[in-house]
Amino acid sequence: KEVLLDIFGNVPLKVYDVNFNTINEITKESWTPQLHLTDEERDIVEADGTVLVLGRSGTGKTVTITQRLEFDRQTEAAQDPSFTQLFVARSMRLCRYVEGAVGEDNRTSFLTYARLLNDIE
Repeated sequence: KEVLLDIFGNVPLKVYDVNFNTINEITKESWTPQLHLTDEERDIVEADGTVLVLGRSGTGKTVTITQRLEFDRQTEAAQDPSFTQLFVARSMRLCRYVEGAVGEDNRTSFLTYARLLNDIE
């Protein structure tokens, strides 16, 4: 298994899929590269059912879960009108970041763990 590391921080680097046909797109301000996910990350993105992602910082949890949210929107939401998503994190800052990364959608809720517990009570 090959892992590319940032030599300054010893953190796994994210690799993007770019092919010859997308070279001209790179210069556009709206261009967003397609992330190249590891096999483990791809398994999480494409897994059936509810997913809980745990790991230490820098392991790709946020990238993986944002890809999963979008994957579910593309595959599940089109087939099920009652489709909803719930993203839970300890910090509101992370909730806002992920919401910004995947975009607003009235079927997706972004809550802190404290807020979820409060709402349940």
